[in-house]
Amino acid sequence: MDGLQTGVNFGDLPVSRFIRRLTFLSAMGLFLDGYDLTIISVALLFIKPQFHPSPFLLGLVGSAAVLGMLIGALLFGNLTDRFGRRTMYLLDLVFFVVFALLAAISQNMAELIIFRFFLGIGLGADYPISSTLTAEFAPRRRRGILMVTTIGFWTVGAIVSYFVSLLLLHTGPNAWRWMLASGAIPAILVIWGRRSIPESPRWLAADGQHDKAIAIAQQVAREADTTLNIQGGGGLGQETPTTMASFSRLFHKDLIRMTLFASVTWLLFDVGNYATIVFSPTIFKMLKGSTLTSSVLASAAMQAIGLVGIAVVWILVDRAGRKRLQSYGFLGLGLIFILTGLLHHPGFGLFLSLFLVLSVVDQGPGQLTYVYAGEVFPTSVRATGHGFATASSRVGALIGILVLPLFIAHVGLSTGLIVFGILDLIGMVLTLWLAPEPKGQELAGG
Repeated sequence: MDGLQTGVNFGDLPVSRFIRRLTFLSAMGLFLDGYDLTIISVALLFIKPQFHPSPFLLGLVGSAAVLGMLIGALLFGNLTDRFGRRTMYLLDLVFFVVFALLAAISQNMAELIIFRFFLGIGLGADYPISSTLTAEFAPRRRRGILMVTTIGFWTVGAIVSYFVSLLLLHTGPNAWRWMLASGAIPAILVIWGRRSIPESPRWLAADGQHDKAIAIAQQVAREADTTLNIQGGGGLGQETPTTMASFSRLFHKDLIRMTLFASVTWLLFDVGNYATIVFSPTIFKMLKGSTLTSSVLASAAMQAIGLVGIAVVWILVDRAGRKRLQSYGFLGLGLIFILTGLLHHPGFGLFLSLFLVLSVVDQGPGQLTYVYAGEVFPTSVRATGHGFATASSRVGALIGILVLPLFIAHVGLSTGLIVFGILDLIGMVLTLWLAPEPKGQELAGG
């Protein structure tokens, strides 16, 4: 066949229609996370006057799905390494559909908290599954861009949720029910689309299923008008089966540095990130000159301007590398949080301006903590490692969501913002100290 490339390893295949479809379907899992965890921030404005929760219960409603994500990431990340990527890729969003609808018909705070916890299990599961599949199919020289695209859809989901909530604001006191139920529609469509995605050849090779691995890799190569280097094993590695999915493997001498780096930096980032996302309409509503509508629009503007930061990371991730972008992002976040916290009674316009800048620099660690967790672990524990890092990040998110209402009630918002800034500066130091540079490198086998 004229123009046909020959002898290409799996990691050097070009980006094909299949790779783009896989990336989109994986990205939609992150879209649903951004959609749901952001729309609850608007729904809380209606839940508060209907159920009159205490600050503690309000924090539980905001954090229930995040706690579920912690469990889902740990459990399903490990199961994904044990039983394969594809099965979990199909099943995890079923949790989202079922419990999004049940949360929408909750009759009291206890039901709402329980249903959102189980919804979060499905959302948390999708992080290690989608990241692992995308990383293992992606060409190594374009892997950063494809993974940034995947996590970047979190922000797209957040933006869409704000505009959906604006459409539902005037549907009455039960507007929050429509908001929470609305995410089930795209989730059903994503489940249907994922049926066509095959198992990861890298996982099959590590599991000893070499014939199946080569067959799927050849199919992907054909769709890219390329042939696979079969004599060299296609670059898939592993001539003998590997022991899969051992949590203890993450803490062996050769991996513990990466485990600590991926989990701790993501935890530090999510403390301030999730607190300000979940409560941004509440924060803006506290400022002089704000209204309900302006608070929601300001929160939407924060997510929209974040697309600028995502675009910068998308362009530079496979050029400048991961380490530099994550370090600069942490530095910018730390300085802006601290500056905003030091201002006394800032007006709506000044506060919004600073938070818009924060939303841009946020995308450095916002994208790359996810990308790193999908790249630094070997195949046998890649989803387990990503799941552990995701679970650690949810610990950070829970801390932020639970303590911010307490900060606001007892010591003031400014103190909370300064604390968030200090944590981000620590994240920068850890990135400079521990982070590798996986740009252009082949994924580790074994």
